[in-house]
Amino acid sequence: IEPHHGQPVLRGLWELGQAVQQRQVLELDYQRLRGAETVRRTVEPVGILFSEYYFYLNAYITKENDGKYTRKYDYPAIFRIDRIADYKIMEQTFSLPYASRFQEGEFRRRVQFMYGGRLQKSRFRYTGPSIEAVLDRLPTAEILSQDDSGWTISAEVFGKGIEMWMRSQGDYIQEIHEKERDQHGKPGAN
Repeated sequence: IEPHHGQPVLRGLWELGQAVQQRQVLELDYQRLRGAETVRRTVEPVGILFSEYYFYLNAYITKENDGKYTRKYDYPAIFRIDRIADYKIMEQTFSLPYASRFQEGEFRRRVQFMYGGRLQKSRFRYTGPSIEAVLDRLPTAEILSQDDSGWTISAEVFGKGIEMWMRSQGDYIQEIHEKERDQHGKPGAN
């Protein structure tokens, strides 16, 4: 069944994919999820993903200082491609050192429901019937301890999407503790 947005995305996918491959800066007009507000962003595109019925563009949001663009955050934002109202591929290119390249597999292991944000460590208590369901949903999850009533779990994730998943587990999840981490896994400012 076709998604409700009804937007054609093939042409945009190809052109955005070329911008990713050639590391060309993009200017996007993006319709936010809430409301009809459209915002303009200048971004460095690093990948295209498909998840949960939609295509997404992963890109670093930039800010301008004295005519030069620098990354606003140390992690990529996630833009649903059908919400990109308009885009312009700029002549300007950006560099991305090999060590800092976007790694789709590692990103997918740490993102839930395509909600971006800082890399963080989550700790929680799970008392549900299937620990395998938790370990499968959160590939970075590690069992810290286990007793007769459940498991204490730690998982490294990007953003707040994990909160949506945790709420969907109802009373099976308790004692949620989060600590933000920088891109290298070191504790950051809260």
